Amino acid sequence: MAQTTELTIAYFTVVFDERTGWTGGLLVLNRGGRPVEFQCTLPVRPSRAHEILFGTTLRDHLIGEVIGPMLIKKCRTPIALVCCDQPESLTLSSAAGGVPVALVSEAAEMEEGPITSDMLVGASVVKFVNATLHVPVEHTSAVEEVAGRFVDLVDAIEPFERIKEAIKEAQSQIARAS
Repeated sequence: MAQTTELTIAYFTVVFDERTGWTGGLLVLNRGGRPVEFQCTLPVRPSRAHEILFGTTLRDHLIGEVIGPMLIKKCRTPIALVCCDQPESLTLSSAAGGVPVALVSEAAEMEEGPITSDMLVGASVVKFVNATLHVPVEHTSAVEEVAGRFVDLVDAIEPFERIKEAIKEAQSQIARAS
């Protein structure tokens, strides 16, 4: 997809499948909700040693420290905001080079269940289209400004479904090719 200088936001999620592993997707949208760029990883399969060594922090590590930063580095389009649906993604702000990262509350709750306050320490709330964003306090004004410029976006939750469907399609193509 073509590179643009228009204001864009990115949606990031990771899908886990017992058979294939962990696959991440990053969808960059313009203000009208049209795709500008899409990146996805090959499935990441941690070794048994990784599972043992990382224990209960393996999911945090894969989403926030391996898959997310890899996709953000591959992205060629400048991004004003990264929206995610997994609390582990909030650690991406350091990899995003100062770009604010926000948890889309309604999408996260559909994916993960109720979001607890301990997951969102130091976060403030910003309304965005039909959703609630949880953002680090230091990025609140920047996110409010971006949110105010995306009034033409119809749905702030639906792009996560697009990513998941695209990942499923890519996985089925890989399976057919094998």
